[in-house]
Amino acid sequence: MKKLYLQKDILNGKIGEQMIILLFPLFLGYLLQQLYSFVDNIVLGSLISKQALAAVGGSATSLINILLNFVGGITSAITVIVAQNYGRGDMEKVNRSVRTGIFVSITLGLILSIFLIFISPFWLKMMNEPADTYKLSLTYMYLYFGSLTFYFVYQTGISILRALGDNRRPLMLIGITAVSKILLDLLFAGVFKMGVFGTSLATFLSHLICAGVVLFIFDRTHDVYQRPLKDMTHESEDIKQIFSIGIPFAIQSMMFAIPNAMIQFKINSFGTDAIAAYSAFNGVDALFWCFSNALTTATITLASQNFGRGNIARVRKVVGSSMIAELIGSASFGLIFYFCGRSILTLFLKEEAPLQIAEQMLKLVAVSYVIYCAIDPFSAVFKSCGMTKAPMIIAVFTICVSRILYLLFFPINDPLHAIIAFPMSWILTSIAHLCYYIIRKDVFQKDQI
Repeated sequence: MKKLYLQKDILNGKIGEQMIILLFPLFLGYLLQQLYSFVDNIVLGSLISKQALAAVGGSATSLINILLNFVGGITSAITVIVAQNYGRGDMEKVNRSVRTGIFVSITLGLILSIFLIFISPFWLKMMNEPADTYKLSLTYMYLYFGSLTFYFVYQTGISILRALGDNRRPLMLIGITAVSKILLDLLFAGVFKMGVFGTSLATFLSHLICAGVVLFIFDRTHDVYQRPLKDMTHESEDIKQIFSIGIPFAIQSMMFAIPNAMIQFKINSFGTDAIAAYSAFNGVDALFWCFSNALTTATITLASQNFGRGNIARVRKVVGSSMIAELIGSASFGLIFYFCGRSILTLFLKEEAPLQIAEQMLKLVAVSYVIYCAIDPFSAVFKSCGMTKAPMIIAVFTICVSRILYLLFFPINDPLHAIIAFPMSWILTSIAHLCYYIIRKDVFQKDQI
C-alpha cells in the first residue's frame, strides 16, 4: 500500500527542528480557532452588552469546556493509535483505526448531544446563573450542543491528519472554520442584530460546514483513509483501544474543567461585573493555551510515532525539546500579558469596574505560566507511550481535588482569590509529573523497546 499523503518523516532527523516544524502550523491553527472566540467576545461585549458576554462566557462555557476536554481526550486517543500504527508501518491497522475513529465520533457525538441538551437548564440552575443572563445562556447551549456531532467529526478528522504528520490540511480546515464563524457572527449578530442567538447560530453552522469539508477531503483523498463513511467500521478491538486510552485522557483533561466550573460558580456569586471580567480574562488567557495545546499535539505526534517504532532514545529527546519550547512560550506570553493585558482586555470590556477585575486576574496568572512548563510535555509523552492511568490519577489529585479543597476551605472574598487556585495546582502537578517520569526508569532509560 502506498505512502500516506503528505506524511512527514518524523522518525529520523533532529527532534528540535521537527518540533518547530510541527509546532508553528499547529499554533497558527489553534490561534485561528481562538480567533472566532475572540471575535465572539468582542461582538458580545462591545456590540451587544456585558450581559451577553457573561451569558456566553460564564456558566455555559464552563459546561462546554468540560465537554471539549472529553472530546479532546477521545480524539487524542485516536491520534495516538493512528500514529503508533503508522510508526509500526501497519497500513491496514491505520486504515481500520481511521474508520473506527469516525464511527466513534458520530455515535458518541449524537449520544452526548441529546444528553447535554437535556441537562442544560439544570446545569444553569445549579451554577446559580443570574436571572438577566439565564435565557441567553440556555439559547447558546442548545445550539452549541446541537452541533456537537459535527464538531466531533471535525476534530476527529483533524486529529487523524495530524497523527500522520499532515499539518497543511488541518490548518486549512481550521481556517475555513474561523472565517465562516467570524463572517456568520458579524452577519447575524452585527448586521442583523440577532444577539446571542445570532452568535449561537453562527457556531452551529460553522461546525456543520467544517464537518462536511472533513468528510469531503477524506472522500476525495486517494489513500488508506479514503471514504471513511462508505466503509465505516466498528471493530470491537479498535473501539476498546480508543476508549481504554481515551477515557483516562478525557478524565485527565476534565480534571481541569470540573474544578474550573466550581471557580465559575464562585465568580457568579460576585455578580455580572465579575462574570463579564472572568469571561474577558478567559478570552485573553486562552491565547497562551493555544500555544500550550499546539505543543502538546506536536509532542504527542512525535512521541507516538517514535514509540511505535520502539525508539525510546528519541522519545526522551522529545521530552527535552518540548520542555524548552514550553518554557520559552510561557515566559513570553507571561510578559506580554502582564504589561499589555489591559490594552487587550479593552477589546472586550468598556466599563471600568469589570475591566479592573479582569486585569488583576490576568496579571496574577501571567506571572505563573512558567510553573506550567513541565506539565504538558510529560503528560503528552505519557499518553504517547500508552501510560494512561498514572497521569489520570495525578490530575485527579493535583488538579481536581486540590482546587476543590482550596475553594471549599479557603475564604473566597473576591474574584481574585478564586483565581489563585490555578497556580497553586500547577505547582503540585508539575512536581508529580516529574516524579512519575523519574520513577518509570523501566521505560524511559531504555534506548529501544
